[in-house]
Amino acid sequence: MRTMSWGTTVFVGALGVTLLTLTSAALAEPVTLTLGSWRTEDLAVWQDKVLPAFEAAHPDINVEFAPINTNEYNAAIQSQIEGGAGPDLITCRPFDVNNEWIGRGYFIKLDGLAGLENFTDTAKAAWSTGGATYCVPVAAVLAGFYYNIDIFNELGLKVPTTAAEFISTLQAIKDNGKYTPLAEGSAESWQLAYNGLYSIGPAYWKGEEGRLGLIDGTKKLTDPDFVSAISAFQAWKPFLPAGQESLSYSDMTQLFTLGKAAILPDGSWNINQVTATGLNVGVFGPPAIEAGGQRYLQEMPDMAIGINASSKNQDAAKTFLTWVSGPEFQQIYVNTAPGFFAMSNQPVKYENALAQAFADLKTGALLTPRLALDRLSAGTPPLDDEIWRLLQVMMTSDTTPEQVAEELQTGLSSWYSPQMPQ
Repeated sequence: MRTMSWGTTVFVGALGVTLLTLTSAALAEPVTLTLGSWRTEDLAVWQDKVLPAFEAAHPDINVEFAPINTNEYNAAIQSQIEGGAGPDLITCRPFDVNNEWIGRGYFIKLDGLAGLENFTDTAKAAWSTGGATYCVPVAAVLAGFYYNIDIFNELGLKVPTTAAEFISTLQAIKDNGKYTPLAEGSAESWQLAYNGLYSIGPAYWKGEEGRLGLIDGTKKLTDPDFVSAISAFQAWKPFLPAGQESLSYSDMTQLFTLGKAAILPDGSWNINQVTATGLNVGVFGPPAIEAGGQRYLQEMPDMAIGINASSKNQDAAKTFLTWVSGPEFQQIYVNTAPGFFAMSNQPVKYENALAQAFADLKTGALLTPRLALDRLSAGTPPLDDEIWRLLQVMMTSDTTPEQVAEELQTGLSSWYSPQMPQ
């Protein structure tokens, strides 16, 4: 029998080890990440568009989108994580809710993550605390006014650019009698704040100057700028539909999409619903107080994604977030979910014409998030909730803007130390 030499033995042995290694690698299962989110309506966006693009470039990582109903999301995530579980990737609420979760140790710090340099400190602010960032910004939403272009043409109206022109436009529509000027109702109080006061108010309290002034205690809700903003919102009241007290958010949208109302105060997130009937729709931003005055636009950081500190797949999760930080993800997401806007400094082209029109409103405007979600709603009573409640009271009763401001200030100063009497 022929004897195998030592060198041949080593070669064959090494070849066997190599083949074994290759076979093991081929049989190894890809890492599977779960992504928790409150946007159940985005299921097709992620499953059909976003995740296939990521997995094509990263075949060793699978991502499962696991949405939870919006109203149940916060409690469900907290319960899961407190129980030592939860998704690998957590969609992050902005400001106070996220700060609470950071304080509970739900996230790992992301400082140094490749791709995070694509975002400004302002873009990261809703998900940062103590000088550290815990979530990668995904998208922001804008607020403004949808308008029926055909109605405006029929009545010879121009898009208003000042507060006075806005009221004059509403009056002209009301005087014509054929259409409701504003598709706005008071049944769901959140939108009175988000689509109403928080949209037009920054022109009066000067955006970040007023918002940050409330946070550091140098401004009060009873200051003239805030009272004037509340008064400007109350001035909408004569132009609301009959029975507006019971008009819900979906009712408002339907009133507009059926061509019965000329203007709908709303957010960019509603683009698909607003255009569902084929209506000829345009959009304009909150008017300046006076001609040539500074324009302001509500840009609300809406969502970000962080890594569960209990995840056993943190390296793979970081790879995913680096991809989310880049232009490929941003381009796919904002065009598959029109009305959500990229927050990075990477160029993005919006294929939806109305989404592009909304994005164009940012040109020349000072951007500011919703007034009361950063620190001002972390105690009891939360300022944001109180604004919802009191705006609803004002729009359905004889309560004055001054009374609203006084009650808001009393509530805030009862627990928020920078607003407490010195």
